[in-house]
Amino acid sequence: MEQISNQKKLRPWMGVLVQAGCLALFVTAGAYMQRNWGQLGLFTSEAMFAVVSILYCLARRVKLKEMFPIKKITLRDFFGVILVAGGTILFSLLAMTISLIIMPRSFQSELTGLTDYLYSENSLWYLLLAAAVMPAICEETMERGMVLSHFRSLKKDWMIALIVGAFFGIMHMSVMRFLTTACGGFFLSLVMTKKNNLLLPMMMHFLNNGFSVVVGSLTRSLKPVAEATASSATAGFTTSSAVAAFGAYLVIGCIAPILIVLGFFLLDPQGNRGKAGQRLAVAGTFSAIMLVLGMNIVGTTLF
Repeated sequence: MEQISNQKKLRPWMGVLVQAGCLALFVTAGAYMQRNWGQLGLFTSEAMFAVVSILYCLARRVKLKEMFPIKKITLRDFFGVILVAGGTILFSLLAMTISLIIMPRSFQSELTGLTDYLYSENSLWYLLLAAAVMPAICEETMERGMVLSHFRSLKKDWMIALIVGAFFGIMHMSVMRFLTTACGGFFLSLVMTKKNNLLLPMMMHFLNNGFSVVVGSLTRSLKPVAEATASSATAGFTTSSAVAAFGAYLVIGCIAPILIVLGFFLLDPQGNRGKAGQRLAVAGTFSAIMLVLGMNIVGTTLF
């Protein structure tokens, strides 16, 4: 990945400390805002991360345009991000079912609480602003801007993405949602390492959160039916039903590897030159395995 002018100012071990500081800020000031200021707390806690990131950049005397690089988005970049975002959403849904299998009751309880907090008496436009636009701007400024800049000296892009993706999962302060958020954080970070354009992970983050908000709002609009269905499902919930859901998402998400590979072909044509056939073959193999495995799991658990 492209390094800043004086990368020695931002070393990996410093990045770990900075991320720890952000986590401490979230569990103290951020938690206080969200707990005591209601919906306004969502906006202020998110904005806090963007402000802190910019102030940190100024304090470290690093150029803003290097820590938070903003470039023109080409048509190729636009469609590349859409493809990667689509694949990431499918993988995140798969990760969600894994968490459901491991901790079914805890996951359901947390998901219900989060849904009630966000969707009670809020319009779709408000939710898109609070849960999609603000996180896309502020969290990306912090994670893919401030924090990731400390790891630019690492030679492997996938290693940078793995570290910052794990940080992103930890920042959500949820054992149940760690796999889902870390998965999303990995691909967001990988896009940043390939293109060094903060607008792209921001766009991808918005698409991911916006998808969740729209689906959640549609579900909430059918509240009587949804509550009756949820009550029935909870009453008869078994581990086998979670495994069946995992199999179903394997089938639904089998196209995810191909979407992601095609997306990165568009985003990074130079890095993929001469490797298109090989990487598509690998992606196609994984997709086929996911499809066959998913069909077998569903067939075994339901019939």
